[in-house]
Amino acid sequence: MNAVVIDNEPHIRAGLIKLLEIYCSEINVIGEAQSCASGQQLIDEKAPDLIFLDIEMDDGTGVDLIKSNPHLASQVIFITAHDKYAIDAFKCSALDFLLKPIDSEDLINSVEKAKASKIGLNLQARIEILENHLNRNNHGAKIVLSDSECMHVVEMNDILWCAAEGSYTRFVLLNDEEILVSKNLKSYEEFMNESNFVRIHHSYLVNINHVKRFERSEGGSLIMTNGATLPVSVRKKDNLMQVLKKWNNIHL
Repeated sequence: MNAVVIDNEPHIRAGLIKLLEIYCSEINVIGEAQSCASGQQLIDEKAPDLIFLDIEMDDGTGVDLIKSNPHLASQVIFITAHDKYAIDAFKCSALDFLLKPIDSEDLINSVEKAKASKIGLNLQARIEILENHLNRNNHGAKIVLSDSECMHVVEMNDILWCAAEGSYTRFVLLNDEEILVSKNLKSYEEFMNESNFVRIHHSYLVNINHVKRFERSEGGSLIMTNGATLPVSVRKKDNLMQVLKKWNNIHL
């Protein structure tokens, strides 16, 4: 694969190129740039298969650069020093990223994903989802879920609950559709808690907007709007009660 590196820090560019030479020799770096403007020129000239792209540069952001190229066919791996919330946003949008300073193992994993990936889901759609979560705007928030066949763009509020199945997670949606993804439930818990989801059991993360009632019998269970019954663990019960009371105070 032919690749370009766009980052405003010369030592980051040099270090990344060196790591690629050592650990990912199949990646051929055909150019580098230090800004959005020079990066745009480089992309136009080289039409790379893969772009390593800094988020924040002196004349703009890598996100804006991608948005200005709606028909871009390249794979993109963002380079970021952002905080944990931003990292969750990248995961939510199914965009790959490398944290500065770049770790060789993370680089190898990202390159392998890029090589195996099909463009499938429009890059612009993933950028839109990323921006939505970076802005912490959960109105109409979406998530990208990848199964063995494709990537699904799903409205967060269309998710009834998520169920742990070993190292996989099953998403149950309003239309009775189910999507099985190859990440564990904990991978989704933190950023989904920002969108009215609460952990009620080691196996279940539920959308509080789709809870019909809580039943105290047999240790406690939730009845969902689709009629399903989900168990509430003893350890999670107090937190669930607090979340329900808070939701009630906000909405009533």
